[in-house]
Amino acid sequence: MSRYLRLLIGAIALGACSSTTSQPVADFTPADMLDMGIDMFGVVADIPHRQYLGETSAAGGNQFPTVYRWLAELTLLDRGSTDVQVAVQDLQAAGLPLLDQGTQLDFVGGMYEPVRYRLAGTLTRISITRLYDVRLTVDWQLYDAETESMVFAGSSDGFARGKNLGLTGMRPNAMLDSFQDCLGKLLGQDEFTAAMATAGEQG
Repeated sequence: MSRYLRLLIGAIALGACSSTTSQPVADFTPADMLDMGIDMFGVVADIPHRQYLGETSAAGGNQFPTVYRWLAELTLLDRGSTDVQVAVQDLQAAGLPLLDQGTQLDFVGGMYEPVRYRLAGTLTRISITRLYDVRLTVDWQLYDAETESMVFAGSSDGFARGKNLGLTGMRPNAMLDSFQDCLGKLLGQDEFTAAMATAGEQG
């Protein structure tokens, strides 16, 4: 059995018995995707500036919760904010394969691994609650370099619970686990596996 099939079967099995726990559904990484013949070359963020991302509970009863907001650009108003401002650089520090702010997804004009499929995503939602629950939503696109066509477009949600968000580079962290859960959920989708199977038959 190929490594691709083993990983895919594992993703489907984990997804089938998943529940909202402290562990990600499937601990998939961009390196795992490459083993499957998919170059997961990056994710861009499409979240409105100052979007409310949620808040974490105060450690003590006399403290206020910590509020998180998305930082797409730095303005004078943001310099004086008491909220924790989460930017692309923070997610990169957490280990997510985020491309720099303002980068556009390009499936044909970049430097890619020598495999057939190219996968990229758009991060559209971050939700932070408790200490620390993270939910992410990523919209995915899968490009077939052999047929020069987009063969899949869809989204997946990820969830993880951890002891930190990883915004300062700490590992492990709930932000990265949630993203890896997104990858696992994507691989477990019938539509995604069908798109790969159909493209393979046509190739």
